[in-house]
Amino acid sequence: MKKLLTSLLIVLQIQAFTAEKPKSVKSEIKEVSVFLSGAQVTRAGNTNINAGTSELIFENLPSNINEQSIQVTGKGDFTILSVNYQLNYLKEAKLVKNIQSLKDSLDFLNDQLIYEKDMQVVYQEEEAMIKSNKAIGGQNVGVKIIDLKEGADYFRTRLTDIKTKWQAHQKKIVKLNKEITLIKNQLNVLNSRENKPSGEIIVTVTSKTPTLAALTLSYFVQDAGWVPLYDLRAKDSNSPVDLAYKANIWQLTGEDWEKVSLSLNTGNPTLSGSKPNLAAWYLYIYYPQKKRGKRNETAGFASQSIVMAKEESKKSDKAQLEEDMVSDALTSANYTTVAEGQTSVEFKIEVPYNVPSDGKHHMVEVQKYTIPATYEYYCAPKLDKDAFLIAHVTGWESYNLLSGEMNLFFEGTYVGKSYLDVASTNDTLDISLGRDKNIVVSRTKLKDFSKKSFVGSTKKETRGFEIEVRNKKKQQVQISIHDQFPLSTNKEIEVEHIEMSGAKFDESTGFLSWQFDLAPTETKKFKMQYAVKYPKTQTIILE
Repeated sequence: MKKLLTSLLIVLQIQAFTAEKPKSVKSEIKEVSVFLSGAQVTRAGNTNINAGTSELIFENLPSNINEQSIQVTGKGDFTILSVNYQLNYLKEAKLVKNIQSLKDSLDFLNDQLIYEKDMQVVYQEEEAMIKSNKAIGGQNVGVKIIDLKEGADYFRTRLTDIKTKWQAHQKKIVKLNKEITLIKNQLNVLNSRENKPSGEIIVTVTSKTPTLAALTLSYFVQDAGWVPLYDLRAKDSNSPVDLAYKANIWQLTGEDWEKVSLSLNTGNPTLSGSKPNLAAWYLYIYYPQKKRGKRNETAGFASQSIVMAKEESKKSDKAQLEEDMVSDALTSANYTTVAEGQTSVEFKIEVPYNVPSDGKHHMVEVQKYTIPATYEYYCAPKLDKDAFLIAHVTGWESYNLLSGEMNLFFEGTYVGKSYLDVASTNDTLDISLGRDKNIVVSRTKLKDFSKKSFVGSTKKETRGFEIEVRNKKKQQVQISIHDQFPLSTNKEIEVEHIEMSGAKFDESTGFLSWQFDLAPTETKKFKMQYAVKYPKTQTIILE
């Protein structure tokens, strides 16, 4: 029995030793499709396979591959039997080039630091030796003056030299420590993959005869994405706007994308694709429990909610239209094709791109558009006395835009940043081109029309304002001025509209608006006046 078990064990060991190990397949990244969150990487590689069943292994892959996303296809006279993904904890992930370069620099600087510290120790030992042997004569032997002077000169010269060289090494140590700190900080930013396992994909294939296999491998990784960015340029207020659609691409997958065919997709595979389902909504009567010695907390909460609702309404009423918002040389936009799918849009860039795994933004120009626009100046002097140039763009739905930051250029000058909000359901997209100091607006409180009076049990306050608009530009402009009358939320508070200088008035919001053309150097004035009557025992804060 023992001989049988021994023989069986030997056979198993021989089989294990002679079993064919998975054959490593060298592959390169050919295509990358970057989503708003995540990226699909496509690799390609060729290898020879033997007759029968064999295993092929793709090594040094990211450790955060989505296993369900792996796809393997091939060309050749063979059959793919299975595809498996695993982590190899015995083999650390291969460091990308910039991280490896930083680590090499860090090792070199640490060696230099050790050398400088060792040299300081040498000089310290020499100083101690000199000080311990500074006696020139014995106890019973006198010292000649010349010998004393020579000894003193020697000690002074040598100790000075030691101190100088020690200080020089100290300066080098301080400098090395600063460089080491900077490199360590940069390595932390790059999220070094040190001590992380490497990913491996094992493909089992079978073939009747030896053959050449061309394999294509694709997988999805999380640590990547892109953010839309725009440059909007307006030559003047009579010309269409030029919109440069850009993308800031970033990735920390652990593998550099070198000379890859790049495409940008507006989809987000990380979001759930399952439709939401409504459940039945049942109402129940709520009976709040009163506590003795305390006010009704439910009522307090309700009143607080009303106040918050009013505050939010007030904020939304005062909100302003602040939306974010080339050279002749060719850019990547000239080599981009657009493919519009059922649920997303893909921009395929034909020029090969490099995107290292450093977590930094790498900008790619996606598209260029020339968009017809009409212009209008907008000002709400109660909030801000500057006039904002607004471009009204129609038909924007056909441009496949996403919300994002926008750099604004007007008349060849950078005017600031804004935000392009395409979540609006309006037919017209309003884009702010920034402030124009050549449109001067003032809002002055009129003292003659601002007064307070008492009649019986009520108090009446009157307010009056004059708005003045002046055009310092050389061309005629269209401008819209906005202000407001207060609204009453209590029947004891009465608001009287005395004067509005022909403004368009919205009773539901209390908004006033004047829209007009203003010739060069022309000035126009408008007056608005209102009165508020309320119980004199109450307090209302007016302007």
